[in-house]
Amino acid sequence: MARRTAQVTSHENGSSGDERNQGIPAGAIAVPGQTPPADPSVLGCPINKCDGRLRADASGYDSRTGLEPMVCTRCGHRGFRSQEGVILLFRGGYEFKFSYGPSVQTITIVLSSAAVNLWSTHDVTDDQLAKIAAEWALLCGHTSRQVHLGIPAEEFADFYLYFCKQ
Repeated sequence: MARRTAQVTSHENGSSGDERNQGIPAGAIAVPGQTPPADPSVLGCPINKCDGRLRADASGYDSRTGLEPMVCTRCGHRGFRSQEGVILLFRGGYEFKFSYGPSVQTITIVLSSAAVNLWSTHDVTDDQLAKIAAEWALLCGHTSRQVHLGIPAEEFADFYLYFCKQ
């Protein structure tokens, strides 16, 4: 599984203050129980049963949407990544609304209690889960649709399989 990151402060000597976090990008901490990828900028393909990696597409960053096109080196799947990351606008219960870059489009993530309980066994909070799901939705090529992570939604299984192979 991939190591997920969050913002931290740096000490005067430039260290993160935690020796366990060495090798993690600056300004980031690890989600417990996950190992760092060989190259954190290389993402796995979100397509089930594809072991390819996503690379930035030659068409480049779109300053209007704030998205960088990504393409799988194996299956050719095309998705997106926000250079600024996804930004939580608001939440109500288990429904989260995210934006990305300068775009006015939003991604809505709806979590079920089953999803929250399952990912809590991986030490992932509901806020972290929603953010990871929004990033996954972009990688899948969805820029404005609602993603429902609940049983028996097909997205639930697809997202869980992607999460576990990272």
